[in-house]
Amino acid sequence: MRKTVLITGASTGMGEAATFEYAARGWNVVATMRDTAKANPAFAGLGNVLVTRLDVTDAAVIEQAVKETVDRFGAIDALVGAAGYGQVGTVEEVSPDQLRDQFETNVVGLVQVIQAVLPHMRERGRGHIINIGSMGGHVSLPTMAVYCASKSAVQNLSEGLAKEVGPLGIHVTLVEPAGYNTSFGTNAKLPATSIPAYAPSYAAMAAFDQQAVRGDLGKSMAAVADITGIDEPPLHLAVATAGLEMVRGRFAELMDEYARWEPVTAGTD
Repeated sequence: MRKTVLITGASTGMGEAATFEYAARGWNVVATMRDTAKANPAFAGLGNVLVTRLDVTDAAVIEQAVKETVDRFGAIDALVGAAGYGQVGTVEEVSPDQLRDQFETNVVGLVQVIQAVLPHMRERGRGHIINIGSMGGHVSLPTMAVYCASKSAVQNLSEGLAKEVGPLGIHVTLVEPAGYNTSFGTNAKLPATSIPAYAPSYAAMAAFDQQAVRGDLGKSMAAVADITGIDEPPLHLAVATAGLEMVRGRFAELMDEYARWEPVTAGTD
């Protein structure tokens, strides 16, 4: 029997690429997005792909998409949470409403979809939840701190969730990408205000972005599809080695800093 995966954010980027990879492996794929008119036309030629509407900020629409999936295919074996966007701007420039919107989509929306799917997986005693995080969840970047903070939240939620649902037979994997040539940049939201004093931060981020080694989106989503549903999938899966190297350097810096200030720490016991 074919397994079924529900993918959020399937109109672009990782969600779109994942749709093709799961379909090529014989999965039933429910490719969801806010506007189904934006679905890749090639989806229509794939007999095992169902395109349906899902807005991660609308609980009623989420429930309807989950019900439609179960009614159509009988089960949800895996969930890929790829919906999200990037908020650009320094912490001072981003408005409170933009901050809330970023977390509403990237964090609250992710959790709402998980909450809608989990009762079904619990009843079956199996399932695999795959959350698309970011290496930015480990390494915060200038002009991207709000986005990185949302992905840090996704990291911690995924790690805690894995401990909660593991005894129920449900696996969790946090996919941690770095840079790709996708529509991420064009879909990013700009800050509410622009403060000239932060121009060097934007210049530094632009230089970093130009130097970044891009991962192969197809290969990355193929790797994700290949580990979905296996007996012992990873809790953390880095895709694109440039991001992994960046995080290794950050962890080394972090431990060096802790060690340097350990005498002060010891005095607080």
